[in-house]
Amino acid sequence: MGLRIVMAPNEDGLGTSAWVVRIVKALWEQASASIGEIRVVVTSQRLADFHATKYGSAPVNITRLEGVTNAIELKKKPTGVVDVASTLQETVEHYLAYRRTYAEALERSRVLQGADLIIDLGVPPLIRAIAAQAGEKGRRRPAHLTVCDHAWGHTLAQMAAQQGLRNPQTAEALDCIRRDESLAHEVTVFPAPVTPPQLYSYWAEVLRIPRVNVLPGLLGGPRWSERWAGRPARDAVRRLLGIEDELPVLHISGGGTPVWDETLGELIADYIRRPPLYHVVVFNPAEARKAGAKMTVRRTAGGAIELGPHPRCERLKFLGSIIGETYHVLFAGFDVVLTRAGGATVNDAIAMRVPMVLVEERNHWQVERIREECLRMGLARAASLEEFSRRARALVETAQGELIMHAAARASMERIAREAEQWLVEHLLEVAARQRQ
Repeated sequence: MGLRIVMAPNEDGLGTSAWVVRIVKALWEQASASIGEIRVVVTSQRLADFHATKYGSAPVNITRLEGVTNAIELKKKPTGVVDVASTLQETVEHYLAYRRTYAEALERSRVLQGADLIIDLGVPPLIRAIAAQAGEKGRRRPAHLTVCDHAWGHTLAQMAAQQGLRNPQTAEALDCIRRDESLAHEVTVFPAPVTPPQLYSYWAEVLRIPRVNVLPGLLGGPRWSERWAGRPARDAVRRLLGIEDELPVLHISGGGTPVWDETLGELIADYIRRPPLYHVVVFNPAEARKAGAKMTVRRTAGGAIELGPHPRCERLKFLGSIIGETYHVLFAGFDVVLTRAGGATVNDAIAMRVPMVLVEERNHWQVERIREECLRMGLARAASLEEFSRRARALVETAQGELIMHAAARASMERIAREAEQWLVEHLLEVAARQRQ
């Protein structure tokens, strides 16, 4: 009988779900003969829908735990910055119920029954539930690893401290998360800049070990683009995006907050008035609808992508949904990305050697530490929210209108290893094999 593998991303955004896709695909590529079933566990319909279109013929089933409301989710103010007070209030009021209902839903689903290997990507209630089940008489403890870019117990504590919001109730809730994280059997974190080095010492402390495991590189790289779009990766992705010339490509990834949406709208209007000397590929469904972009489906060997040109600017295109992959594979066709310093986006950019212009995200302790690390390592240019709002176009192009290519940042990225999912899969299979003995 093949291995039964369970994977669970945290649910604050799609970043860790994208990493689940990368790990699952690497597992299936390297060890399909050894795998019986892979089950991805989520609590929201949004994530269930996301994962439902990613795996093709691989034996991946999606389990949505019913009746569970995530209590670890960053709230935003109308201005777009993280609302630390509301985030902490949600955690204080609902974390214990979240932990309990998560464990109950797991038990009802029987998803862990017979599992050989469980991988969580930053889900403290799952860590606790696995440890609790292992303590029950007659239960076999499956192999369990936590793979993550940060730690909620530390990130939320740092946010609370920065805002002067530490109080007994907050401290008690964060201590609950910290205790749950301390039950992790084994933790592997990302290398800098995706995991800020401060997190290495946190995990070593809570696990009471000398040092935490660190991946030997970032996840992904051009070979995934080649599998999905064709070879060579850069040319295949550019053709898929409808780009036939040699002009460089700027990717803009952002939106959903008033600051980004207003500025992005103004930037697009400026591109219509003064067409760019480079291609611009934007992911922002609201702006695509506003522009009246006609989205069409382009099929590839590994799936499909929705794409729509701006009706008034031929070098401006909007991305829609992607089938069979994540947006990671498209980075092979980009030359610069304008975005925030989320861990998954930074991972994708570095793995594909795409320099970044990183816009500030106020009050988000983890994202701002990643942005600082990117600057320290020479991987990006930084921009404050005010700069982004006032002169977004000037952040990415020269006075002559050409895209700034950031050759030094690209050279710095070459020193960072990638495709670490191959090492991770080998490690996961070794751990599972030991547990089966």
